[in-house]
Amino acid sequence: MVVWHHAAGQVPGMSSLVPWAFGTSGVDLFFVISGFIMVVTTVGRAVRPVDFWRRRIVRVVPLYWLLTLAMVLVALVAPSLFKTLKVAPATLLQSLLFIPHYSQSFPERVWPLLVPGWTLNFEMFFYAVFGASLFLRREHSLMAMTVAILILVVTGMFLRPLSSAAAQTYTNPMLLEFLAGAWICVWWARGGSWLPVEVSVVMLFAGGAFLVLRDEPPFGGFNQIVGASLVVAGALNKRFYSWRSAVLLAVGDSSYSLYLTHIFTLGLLRLLWVRLYPSAPSVLSAEMFMVTSLLACAGVGWLTYRCIERPLLRRLNRVGGSPSAKGLQIVPEQS
Repeated sequence: MVVWHHAAGQVPGMSSLVPWAFGTSGVDLFFVISGFIMVVTTVGRAVRPVDFWRRRIVRVVPLYWLLTLAMVLVALVAPSLFKTLKVAPATLLQSLLFIPHYSQSFPERVWPLLVPGWTLNFEMFFYAVFGASLFLRREHSLMAMTVAILILVVTGMFLRPLSSAAAQTYTNPMLLEFLAGAWICVWWARGGSWLPVEVSVVMLFAGGAFLVLRDEPPFGGFNQIVGASLVVAGALNKRFYSWRSAVLLAVGDSSYSLYLTHIFTLGLLRLLWVRLYPSAPSVLSAEMFMVTSLLACAGVGWLTYRCIERPLLRRLNRVGGSPSAKGLQIVPEQS
């Protein structure tokens, strides 16, 4: 969905020929899934906050730093390839440390140098709060995290507009999506996966409709939170568990690499496309470009995962003694 959204803006005039605005809802889905996964991988286990943070750093930081530094290096050697990129030591350090800041290239945006990393600023903040909640007893940790995030979001609503980039991020309503995913996990573990399949299908379609509507009525800016929550909850039906797709599993495994590399892939694809099709895009050529973008970005993401991300994670986990999440089986209760 995110690739689709960004692909539409690569070639002038193409975004008016294809539906594309819904693609940003992929981020909302990801945040809900992230909240769900963090609870799944810690429930029923004595997880120390330091161990949790170390595993998340090992999982997120290496590839992000590698691609950020590679982009900066290329921009310094061949500045014509990244014409809008402005690099300063302060912004590079803030980008690498996941500190929200205003972009020098796009001053109105709170973006790091590697633009897709703006979501990682949210993600790492959620990890910080979630890890801190692990200091508490299990029965109190999730409620404490919920109260903390609700206080931040409500405070931000009353104090807006906020000028601080960090304050904008750490009080953003999108943080509620992580909470939604966490509580969906609690519901799922208590038997939520045994809903009638018809109810789950309705949840999936209703959630999809909210994600497409985004900022429209009935919930305005909260449509994506409601929509992403309904889609994730609906997809957890026990009757869907037997569905398997090797292709989708491969895309899922490589989704982090896909997310971080797709901007590079789309940029290269744009350069090739405008040479092959220099005239104004038609509906057919726009659809061809969008499909090609999805396939190319998925392919590059998978290759990056297999050749760089996975070997790197294995080596770092071996050195750090990080336990693997594989083999962790959480079976929801049957109601």
